[in-house]
Amino acid sequence: MELIQFDEMKQTWLQIAKHQNGSTPASFELQVYKKLLELFHVGDYYYYIFNACTVAIEFVSDRFENIVGNVGCGFSVEWLFDNIHPDDKTRFIDYERKVTDFFTNLPPEKVMKYKVSYGYRLRCANGTYKYILQQVTTIQSDEQGSVIRVLGVHTDITHLKTDDRPLGLSFIGLEGEPSFHNVLTVSSNLLPTVDFFSKREKEVLKLVLSGKSSIEIAALLHISKYTVDSHRKSIFSKSACNNLVELGAKAIQNAWL
Repeated sequence: MELIQFDEMKQTWLQIAKHQNGSTPASFELQVYKKLLELFHVGDYYYYIFNACTVAIEFVSDRFENIVGNVGCGFSVEWLFDNIHPDDKTRFIDYERKVTDFFTNLPPEKVMKYKVSYGYRLRCANGTYKYILQQVTTIQSDEQGSVIRVLGVHTDITHLKTDDRPLGLSFIGLEGEPSFHNVLTVSSNLLPTVDFFSKREKEVLKLVLSGKSSIEIAALLHISKYTVDSHRKSIFSKSACNNLVELGAKAIQNAWL
C-alpha cells in the first residue's frame, strides 16, 4: 500500500513538472537567498532543494539532523513519505494534489509568486514525532510555467502546537498576489483571503515572534518605538491573544506569516 501511494505521489509531482528533464544546473544562489528572506521561521529548521522533474532531493542543509536526528539513509522523498505520521498521509497526498492543480492553472508569470504552507507530524530517528511546518516556493520555472525546482523549508513548530488540529493548506501570495488561506479540501473553490493584518503589522508580527524587542524592531523598520508599540497593541487586539506563545500558535494555525 505504501509503495502504491508513493508511486501516486511521484506521478503527481511529475505532472506539476510537466515532464521536463530537469537538466538545468541548480546554481540559483540569488533566487534561493531571496526566497529564504520571504520564509519565516519560528523554530529550528532545515531547507532543501527538490527537483520536480526527477522527483529527487538535490540538496538538504546540515541542520536536518538537528531536528530529526541521524536517520542513516539521509533526507530523500522516499524517507519523507515513509516517515509522515500514518494519520497524516492521506491529507498529505490530498494537499499535494491540490498544490499540483493550483500551479498547473497559474499563468506562467505567477508560478514563482506563491509560497505553499501546511503541516504534518514527522517521525524522528528516536521514534518520536515532531510537528513540521512545510513551506515551499518555486525557485526555477520555464516560459510555459513548468515547475522545475522548489525550495522547501521544514520548521519544527512542536512547541507552538497547542491542540491536535492539523494545519490547513495555504497558498501565500508574494509580490502583491492574493493569498488563499486554509484550503481544507481538494474540491474547495479558491477565493482570495482578506488580509487579517496590514503589511506593516505583518512585518512587526514576524519580528515580534522572532524575539525582537520594540527598540530592535524600530531600528530594523526605521520607525519609532512608539509606532512599534502601537502595532503590537493592534496585533494582540486583532488576534485576541494574551501572550507570545498564543500569538505564535495562532499565527501558524491561520497562516498569518
